[in-house]
Amino acid sequence: MRSSEAGGLRLLAAALLILLCAVPGDLHSTEKLLLVEQKFGDDEDGEGGRGSDTSQLDSSLDLEGRAVELIEIPVVYRERVENISEVYGNSNRPVKVYVKMYHDSPVLLCTTQELSEKELVDPYFIWVGPSGRNIKGEPYVRISETGSLLLKSFDKFMSGDYTCTVSYKDVENNKELFLDMKFSIYGFREPDYSFKFSTRYHTHECHDPSNTRFFRKFKSVGKELIADLTSRITDVEMKCHVVKVPHKGLITELFITFKVDPFGYGWEEVCRKLIRDCEDETNRRVKEAQNRIEAFFKKQSIALDEMKGSTPNFYYIANSLNVVQVDHCRPGFGKNKLTHLDCSECCVVCDHGMYSPSNDVYCRPCTSVKINYYGATAC
Repeated sequence: MRSSEAGGLRLLAAALLILLCAVPGDLHSTEKLLLVEQKFGDDEDGEGGRGSDTSQLDSSLDLEGRAVELIEIPVVYRERVENISEVYGNSNRPVKVYVKMYHDSPVLLCTTQELSEKELVDPYFIWVGPSGRNIKGEPYVRISETGSLLLKSFDKFMSGDYTCTVSYKDVENNKELFLDMKFSIYGFREPDYSFKFSTRYHTHECHDPSNTRFFRKFKSVGKELIADLTSRITDVEMKCHVVKVPHKGLITELFITFKVDPFGYGWEEVCRKLIRDCEDETNRRVKEAQNRIEAFFKKQSIALDEMKGSTPNFYYIANSLNVVQVDHCRPGFGKNKLTHLDCSECCVVCDHGMYSPSNDVYCRPCTSVKINYYGATAC
């Protein structure tokens, strides 16, 4: 089950199951039926009473109490070699810097690009953080002898305005010069991906009782297909409509919609192990879930073509699959293309006076109380 070949067999078995449960009569061998039953089991007991024209899964297709082995996705982790970039200061305006959560910041230079080309006599550097205090000696701070600043393992409380003051001597005129530079530093996270799917299946008629049986099998296959990815399928709905198709007349179709997100059983454990790259890993897994589901529908088209005239009652309507990616931000983070143009697709820590209590894409203004910190999750 860990190889790509095993994954392909799982997909083929899943596609075969949809066709087998729909085709009337015994068009396939007993061996193939047993293969599918052993793979997925029979989940028909205990469900009933649902109409044939509209059905909905209560909340999510999680494990429903059944023991499912979580299979690690084989991944080669290479040591990350981070090319720490350098950011020059500006004495005329704040320089915006975006730092990925739990990663080190770029090196912030206490100098302008122009000043860096000059010789400085007896330079002295002071860094003041968002609290207005000198940050030298803080455990998350590293300041070099030339005044450059690096913030280690960035957390959202470290967001805010940092001011560096460099002083040096003008020997010829016997005076001391000062230059202030401000950096506005924001923590950000990658958005969490989810996907909305919509597709269609042919059916005999809307009030056919076998529609409900087909829908149960469809949900079961989807759940098993991505169970090892710590992703889940939610909001599964089926509606039946009669469609007038050009040059084909009236055709009865099942319209099926569902969502896939990376927050299935076991995702918290994944993030505990990979706290620095949580979103990267969960997004990789949900993208793999998307790929499997798309391959699942493609295999159904291929299987249907190979049936050569033995068309089942239910079959996937070719090219009807539509997939839309939806981004979500963690509580305390949100997107803002106006304020954060240079990181417009990032989930940036909510600014002062703003908050985000859930997985919304945007931070909201708080008018009831004054929020004077970054990353608020409540108002």
